[in-house]
Amino acid sequence: MIRPIHLPPARPLKLTSGLIHTPRGILSPCHKDKRLKGDAVVRTCIPTFERSVFSPVVVQEAHGNKSRALNSKKRFAISSGVDMSNLGGDQDHRVYRFYEARTSVGKGGIWDPHQRKYYYVDIQGKSLHILTLSGSEVQREDYDVGISVGAMALIEGGWGLVMAVRDGFGIWDFSKKKLELVATPYGVNSGWRMNDGACDSKGRFWAGRLFDTDETKPGQIYRLENDGKTATPVIDGICCTNGVLWSPDNTLMYVGDSTNKKIFVWDYDEESGTPSNKRLLIDTSKIFHGVPDGATIDQEGYLWTCFFDGHKMARISPDGTVDRVYDLPVKRPTQPCWYGDKLDTLLITSASKDVNITNCPESGNILKVHVGVQGQLKAKYKLKSRSDRVASPGSS
Repeated sequence: MIRPIHLPPARPLKLTSGLIHTPRGILSPCHKDKRLKGDAVVRTCIPTFERSVFSPVVVQEAHGNKSRALNSKKRFAISSGVDMSNLGGDQDHRVYRFYEARTSVGKGGIWDPHQRKYYYVDIQGKSLHILTLSGSEVQREDYDVGISVGAMALIEGGWGLVMAVRDGFGIWDFSKKKLELVATPYGVNSGWRMNDGACDSKGRFWAGRLFDTDETKPGQIYRLENDGKTATPVIDGICCTNGVLWSPDNTLMYVGDSTNKKIFVWDYDEESGTPSNKRLLIDTSKIFHGVPDGATIDQEGYLWTCFFDGHKMARISPDGTVDRVYDLPVKRPTQPCWYGDKLDTLLITSASKDVNITNCPESGNILKVHVGVQGQLKAKYKLKSRSDRVASPGSS
C-alpha cells in the first residue's frame, strides 16, 4: 500500500545553557545522569527537551522544511570526549522526529541517496516499509513479508533486497513484491531466527541466529555467499547477534552480543571473509543500563551503538573508549543508519513493544540527529546470478 504524506514545517527548540565544569568533564545542571553506572561523569553535548504538545510528523533537510526538535520529558544527552557547547547551526546535535513509523520493533534502516529512499522493517510486524522522499512529501510503501525480518541489504543493481529472516536468508524482488527463501541452514520453524546482519566489502551478507524463546542459548553467525544460496557458518558462541560491522579499512570485524552486553572485535581477512583472534572490545554492562543493539560505523572507525532499554546511543572508539553518549526520547532505540547528502546525520529506528507509550510517546518512531561526523553507506549484496536460487534445508 502506498501512502502520500504532506509534511508541514516546524520550529526547532532553543539550546539549553548553564553547563557546569567539573574536573572530569562538563556536567549539566541536572547532576549526573542516573542511567549511567558507576562514576561515569561525562560531558553534556545536547540541549534538554522541553515539555509541550507534540508537533506533527516532520521530515527535515530532504524536504526543505525546518524541523522541530522532539518534545519529551526532561532528559539530558551527554558526551565524554568532545565539548559541543560551542557548535552552531545544524551541528547542535538536537534530536528530531524523522518519521512517525509506529513500529513494534523497527530495524534494518537503509538510506539510498540515489533513489532518495529509506528502507526499514518491523520485525514483529513481519513487514517492509519504503519511504521515498520528494520535495515536501513522503511516499510510503508497506509490504507484508510474511515472516520476521531481522536485517537486510540492498542488492547491487537495485532490483531487490537480501534479507535475514526467521528461517535463514531470503531475496526480496522489488518487481515481484515477494520473498523467496534461498538458504535455510538450521531448518524451518526450528525455534531459531536470524537477527541482525550486514554486508562486508566483498558483498557477502552476514547474519546471526538467536533462539526466539531463550536468548541465552549460544547461536551462530552465517555468511551468505555471493551465489545466493550457500550459507556458511563462521562464528559460534554469540547468543544475540547485533551490530555486525567492519572497520573502514576492512581489517577488523565487530559484533555485539546483546545477551551478554558485550561487543567483540576480530581481525578480518577481507578477501576470504575470515575473522580471527576474537577479543573483547567493551563490556557495556559496566557502563550502561540496557543492552547493545544495532550499530553503524563512521569513517574514523568509531562505532555508533544503540542501547535497547537504555534510552541511549553511544559513540565508541576503536580501542573501546566511550567517546559520546546521546540521550534519546525512546526507551528502546534499535539501530542507527547514516543519512543525508554528507552522511553526517543518523536516522535511528526504535521499538514500542512492551513500552509504556504514555511515558515514551516517541517509541516506535524514527529519530534523526546531526552528529557532525561523516559515516558511510551500507555495503550492498553482490549476487552473482539472479537464477538458480532455490532454498536448500540445512545448506551450508
